[in-house]
Amino acid sequence: MEYIVLVSYESDAERKRIDYLVEKWNLRKLKGIVIHVDAENPQDFFEELFSRLEGNVDDKVEVYEVKKVKKKVETRKRVLEFTIKEEKRIVERFTDYLLSKMNASYVCSDALAKIYSVYTKKGKSDIRVEIRGNGKTTVIFEIEGYGDAVDFLAKKIKSELRLFAGD
Repeated sequence: MEYIVLVSYESDAERKRIDYLVEKWNLRKLKGIVIHVDAENPQDFFEELFSRLEGNVDDKVEVYEVKKVKKKVETRKRVLEFTIKEEKRIVERFTDYLLSKMNASYVCSDALAKIYSVYTKKGKSDIRVEIRGNGKTTVIFEIEGYGDAVDFLAKKIKSELRLFAGD
């Protein structure tokens, strides 16, 4: 089955990541302009479009009927929970260091946790970090994203926290 996928991007870096993916999957990136026609009489539009093109319009224009498909890919989620025999403030400092080391960007906070966004070569994920307790501190990482990025980050966090906790 064939799909035409419209992707909006906000930065040149994001466009480059998309271009890389298109090349990796050996897909055809359309050149020209993509037009979404939602008109009562599309035939009139096509006649007017064809009249403005030079050369053979059959070589220049492909028309497909469109049916919007709900995204079929669900986000993946991993939850990591660690109990560490340290004070809460020390665990908070280490967590800040770890997220900084992973180039995570702070997004926002809620009543219980801080939320970060991380871009890796495997993709983007969001990480929700909740830290509670004192003396014995529990830290919970909820990693959510698509594809291999979630497992990649979970493995990295697990490795660093085990070293920190002395496991």
